[in-house]
Amino acid sequence: MKLSIKQQRIIHSKPIKCTLIKGIKGTGKTTAAIYRSLYLKNQYCLYEEDKILMLAAKDEDIDYIEKIYNLAEEETRLEYLSVFSTKKRKLNVVTLESVLHRYFIKYKNKHKLKEITIIMDDKKNDIIKKCIVETKTIYPRLRILNIAFVKFFIEEIKWIKSYNYLKLNSYLQVNRTGRKCKKGEGPQRILKNSNARKAIYELMLLYNKKLSSENLIDNEDVNIYALKMAETIKADKYSHIIIDKSNNLTKIQLDFIYALYKEKTYSSMTFLVDIDETHPSNSWMIKGRRINAKPLGEKVKSYFFKNKYETQEKVKDNCYNIINKNINIDALENFKYCDIRHNREYEFMRDYSRISDIIVNDDKGDYEYINEELLEIPVFSDIAAGEPILINSEIEGNFYIPRYWLKGVKKPFILKVKGDSMIGASIDDGDYVIIRQEQAANNNDIVAVDIGGNATLKRLSISLDRVLLMPANEKYQPIVVDSEDTFIIGTAIGIIKHKN
Repeated sequence: MKLSIKQQRIIHSKPIKCTLIKGIKGTGKTTAAIYRSLYLKNQYCLYEEDKILMLAAKDEDIDYIEKIYNLAEEETRLEYLSVFSTKKRKLNVVTLESVLHRYFIKYKNKHKLKEITIIMDDKKNDIIKKCIVETKTIYPRLRILNIAFVKFFIEEIKWIKSYNYLKLNSYLQVNRTGRKCKKGEGPQRILKNSNARKAIYELMLLYNKKLSSENLIDNEDVNIYALKMAETIKADKYSHIIIDKSNNLTKIQLDFIYALYKEKTYSSMTFLVDIDETHPSNSWMIKGRRINAKPLGEKVKSYFFKNKYETQEKVKDNCYNIINKNINIDALENFKYCDIRHNREYEFMRDYSRISDIIVNDDKGDYEYINEELLEIPVFSDIAAGEPILINSEIEGNFYIPRYWLKGVKKPFILKVKGDSMIGASIDDGDYVIIRQEQAANNNDIVAVDIGGNATLKRLSISLDRVLLMPANEKYQPIVVDSEDTFIIGTAIGIIKHKN
């Protein structure tokens, strides 16, 4: 099977604790992960105990994974051989649901629980109604304790359990985002440390008690018990874990996967995310349509697949000419850098397999910059060039540019733009904007601004009576700066535009 350069980079990269591979469905993420498992088996399963787990989302996905694995194993039987290679199969492909159920059964047997069944929706509604009435006696003045809000309470309890906020203080203090209630079906907002939250927590405890008295559990309880069991078992761990369709993971499920993980210096976890697929409302890694890699840890290596993947049968056998130190033309990415400070532009390109080698085209011809001539700048994704959105504090990757372009600039970073409100300033959706980190700016500067924990990119307009953040698109309205929790993150000094 013909693999793309990006797939090969992932397959042969050195293992790190967390790798995130995101993209639309059908871009070859799963295929790359399967080939990656074979590479890990032969290069980074150093001991007999080292095993690889691949978690599929559905049973029917297992057949597809097995078919690709067998094909890849035949193709790479000589390519990946090393001193650590073994004929013994190290990859275990199962669904996450089946593993959770297996650990839940172990927990049930260990604690000698009675025969219990999963609660049905109708029964759940009846129990919640009774819990609302009883909790109302403790908080008689709370309007939120309304029988009409049954659906809201069911979803909120599901959210609490899915996110593992099982202690009162955790639930009282957490930022509750993503709740959407229709008018008359629930509250629009519940303040932190409020009586409303305390009442909801009391209602959940009462709900759990009633379930237990009738030998019932819900699906979230299955995951909770499975996690508790996994945390007590020291054997049966995996040095490498690959999770397909990670966009479906809840927090409790992610904790469970970590409990199966045996961390070594060469261990790895790989999360595959379909960004165009629907996901559960309690998904831990996706907020709205944005991927949040922060829950995976401090250091996450991210890859983005955007081109539909074609199998070897569909790919034309076409060889490209080799230029510039054997760089494949098909692997080259072309960019334009717009220097805002000095009103200059540069054309440059890089090889996707060696992003730290930059070739700049100027009036003197092509020049390749390497090593100490380059500045490595962290890339964060995303910042809105439209409505303010939460800025993702996780580094998506790094971008290398010639050091002299940013001479005198301290602590630069790059924000990837999402939206079209700055198109009048030649800042388009998908552009990379270089930001000089600072907390002050001049009138008419393009600034990255934090508004109450949200970030946006706008032009600063300062007058005698007010301060505005001005869009460069008539579809959007100016943002009036009238809050104390608004501050400047930095000023834009350059724009990198992808030309491919």
